[in-house]
Amino acid sequence: MASLNKGDRVRIKITDVTVEGVGVGTAVSHEDSRKVFCFGAREGDTEEVKVIKSASSYMVARRDEGVSSPECVSYPACGGCSLLHFSYPESLKIKEKFVRDCLTRIARLEEGSFEFEPIVPSPEKLAFRNKNIYRFIRTSNGIECGFYRRNSHDVVVTPRCATENGASRKVRESFSKIATGAGLSLYDESTGKGLLRSLMVRVSSLTGEACVCVCVNGEKLPHAEEIARRIENECGFPVSFSLNVNRDRTNTVFSDDFRHVYGPPVIKDRIGEAVFEISPASFFQVNPSATEKLYAKAFEYAAPGENGGVLLDLYCGIGTIGIYFAKKCPSLKGLLGIEWTPQAVENARRNVALNGIECESAFFSGDAQHVLESIKNGCDGNAARMLDDVKTVVVDPPRKGLGDEIPAMLSAVNADRIVYVSCNPATLARDIERFTSLGWRTVKVCPVDMFPFAGHVETVCCLYRQKNDFISVPYEPKDV
Repeated sequence: MASLNKGDRVRIKITDVTVEGVGVGTAVSHEDSRKVFCFGAREGDTEEVKVIKSASSYMVARRDEGVSSPECVSYPACGGCSLLHFSYPESLKIKEKFVRDCLTRIARLEEGSFEFEPIVPSPEKLAFRNKNIYRFIRTSNGIECGFYRRNSHDVVVTPRCATENGASRKVRESFSKIATGAGLSLYDESTGKGLLRSLMVRVSSLTGEACVCVCVNGEKLPHAEEIARRIENECGFPVSFSLNVNRDRTNTVFSDDFRHVYGPPVIKDRIGEAVFEISPASFFQVNPSATEKLYAKAFEYAAPGENGGVLLDLYCGIGTIGIYFAKKCPSLKGLLGIEWTPQAVENARRNVALNGIECESAFFSGDAQHVLESIKNGCDGNAARMLDDVKTVVVDPPRKGLGDEIPAMLSAVNADRIVYVSCNPATLARDIERFTSLGWRTVKVCPVDMFPFAGHVETVCCLYRQKNDFISVPYEPKDV
């Protein structure tokens, strides 16, 4: 029997579902043993589908019946969600299985060698996002906002996103109307011309303020201050308005050039009992209610009250995790934070004062590896002393995970516990394997659903140093 080709119809049995909402299966009653990927197919289903791509090692198929969700008219064309055609409990099972698979397949951890806790659900399932980044498109109704179409840079108009809160919707509708009336041009990726690139709206769950930032392909936005006032008046809540100037022919959303225009330069929000100043460039978790669950689990694993000493907060951003810990544990001896973005570090220093943190603290900006090397080499005597007294390390890296040298560098610190907060289970698992080779043992893992119905999941992992059978070797940096 010949192999299946594009356009052929075949009956398939689905044995798994990915976090992208894609069913994985094989052909039934056909000798072609290649994997078949079919978006929208459910585990356990057997159905007839049409092959739309035939590669050497796999096939992609399409169901006859389309995928939809009553929660969003733009689903699944919009690429923001991938599991909205499942019930929420079903989506949690898919994410939990993904994390477990990464740990056993990539990190090579044996089932039963560590405690795997059930996934922590998000308290809010819909309208949970405090931040959205919108793209612009011109339609017969004028300038409208939306999100990228799945697997493309085409913009899908999204009248009512299932994840955005009502305040964000008000802002983008107001700005779209103003931009249409002003006849503003839209940035074209193919030509590099046009003014408006994107719109970011972040809303505080503490104060109701909105941080609004418009990214422009130019040096200014005409009548920017007047536009900010109109948005504030039409929406009915305080607005902090900024511009981001990005003239690069790149897919990067923002440049480093943020320019404050109107209202307060920062807004305030809270995680637990800790309050934070947030600038437009700052990273701040997008799901407030789930963030508290995430940080509470990280605090539980870190147990700073038991461990004492100094907390090293790597990739600390505006200081959220370290300050949250210090607020809950006044006996913490010190807080040492390292973050790439200088503006975030300035936010972190102010946030320490804002929260009345009394323990010694020091924050440094730059590449984590280079900053750690500099501290160990004595660039700052106080920081070097604090580093020698580190008992617990918390890392919360970007999706790419830790730098190549970081696991060895952290193994040369006196800490006996590492709490790894990850937004990418695959790179977490890769880094766990590195730590394992350096004498660390994975003790506990807990997924947390920060992004309901999207193909992302946060994971908190606790690693202990195996003191009985591992001797720490001083870290020797490679030439750079």
